[in-house]
Amino acid sequence: MAVQKSKALQIVRIAIGLSLVGIAAATVACSGSIQSSAEPPSNAGGSAGNKAAGGSGGATASAACGEKRNPGPTPLRRLTRWEYNNTVAQLLGDKTHPAFQFVPEASQLGFDNNADSTTLSSVLISQQEEAAGKLAQTAAANLPGLLKCDVATKGEDVCAAQFISTFGRLAMRRKLTVREVDRYTAFYTQQKQAGTFASAIEQIVKTMLLSPAFLYRPELGTTDPNAKGALRLSGYEVANRLSYLFWGSMPDDLLFDAADADMLGTPDQIRLQAERMLADSKGQRAIKNFYSQWASLAQLASTPRDATFTPAIAELQRQETEAFVDEVIRRGDGKWSTLLTAPFSFMDASLVSFYGVSNATAGKDLQKVSLDPKRHSGLLTQGSLMTLLAHPGQTAPVLRGKFVMERILCQALPPPPNNVDTTVPAPDPKVSPRKQLEQKTQTVQPCLNCHNILNPPGFAFDHFDSTGKWRATDHDNIPIDTSGVLQGTDVDGPFTDHVELAKRLAQSKLSRDCVVTEWFRYAYGRDHTDADECTINQLQTLFDASGGDLRKLLLGLAQTDAFRYRLAPTGGGN
Repeated sequence: MAVQKSKALQIVRIAIGLSLVGIAAATVACSGSIQSSAEPPSNAGGSAGNKAAGGSGGATASAACGEKRNPGPTPLRRLTRWEYNNTVAQLLGDKTHPAFQFVPEASQLGFDNNADSTTLSSVLISQQEEAAGKLAQTAAANLPGLLKCDVATKGEDVCAAQFISTFGRLAMRRKLTVREVDRYTAFYTQQKQAGTFASAIEQIVKTMLLSPAFLYRPELGTTDPNAKGALRLSGYEVANRLSYLFWGSMPDDLLFDAADADMLGTPDQIRLQAERMLADSKGQRAIKNFYSQWASLAQLASTPRDATFTPAIAELQRQETEAFVDEVIRRGDGKWSTLLTAPFSFMDASLVSFYGVSNATAGKDLQKVSLDPKRHSGLLTQGSLMTLLAHPGQTAPVLRGKFVMERILCQALPPPPNNVDTTVPAPDPKVSPRKQLEQKTQTVQPCLNCHNILNPPGFAFDHFDSTGKWRATDHDNIPIDTSGVLQGTDVDGPFTDHVELAKRLAQSKLSRDCVVTEWFRYAYGRDHTDADECTINQLQTLFDASGGDLRKLLLGLAQTDAFRYRLAPTGGGN
């Protein structure tokens, strides 16, 4: 094991040495900032035509927040396992998903792409080295397809030089500097002398896949006279932010071309690309990934339930929710209120049968199915969420209420005291589960203050059992009471069931602000700080003015100062 780790570290050192920007990334991989001494990308200077960086949104934001741009912290972000897999699939046509064998990221603030989640370890370095070796070997096995150069006509060295520039631009997601090209060329010559032309190309691929410039997303920025206290991101850096926000992968040819032409400097230019990317079939990736993590859908596969809840049903429930949110956001009206209240979902014949949905037909594939609006109301009544927010064999009103308060309204409640018994009351055929829980949590201190807030929205969903199926009564045929009073919010008041509750939540300013907060964390890979007050206010205003249009929020995320700039280093870093 020690020998393997030593070898992996040696390969990584070679990769670092061949990548000048990689040196900057490696130097600060633990601190999350980039030293300003590294050589910037070749087009970092931009053109005079973009120095104003105005356009719709930019000027408004500057006027509203003062002349000094404050983009907030700019942490160094590493590709997540999901992003790595998407990137090597696009770069090399690989479909093996090698990064799923890597050490998983730790979830921070509900998402795994937080910069603090993507720490580096010796185990991960070894896994990256092994994956890079296999990917390079597979790619080099089809040398003509990899090189896209006629070796017989042009010669090995000419094709190698072309490959270093073209493949390097894709792998590093920017143009290589002259010094980098020289270093890779020298490395190629060394490897060819020690082996063969094919083995030298294989080592070039492997080394590039281990470069910090590939594994990370370094952002140096460039001086902009109109950006006081901040550096404007280069075209390639903006292209990377766009591609990983909307597609979870590297830029496509159109984004690369826009970066080459310096056409990603203004909000209008960025918006054109963002609209194209969101409308593209790959635009579903980030939406599905966001809501899959937001709702912890990956846990469905390991959720213990009865024999009817098979792994196949668990997977279908995950796909159902992902298809639902994609339909509302990208093809529907895009409204947050629709996401919370829409009486439809996506099912195949298996799910229709599992849920016992009447008057619905479906085939082998998931398709849109209309549901009873008195029973089903958007995202919160999805079978996936109702299953995850339950105990084996019984519902969990506290978990469901907690989800509403924390993930829909961003209202965090303190955990129960250590000396409080949190076991679920045993079933009593003479007393309803609701009455049992109320007696235990809403009649004594210190429980009642929190549970007066938590329990009512949780009880609202009691018609959905622990696998997401509708039920008229509980397991002892006791009538279910879903009424309650919402407290501690900006839309407090009585409701009769989950449908009325969802309508209240859809009207909540707190819920809309919560959506902005959650998407900010996902898009920027960090939590907001005091420095982000302007950005948050700008996004909240945009979201409110659009009537809660999630599409406009996503486009707006790509036009803020926090997206287009980074802080200018002071004292060697930010």
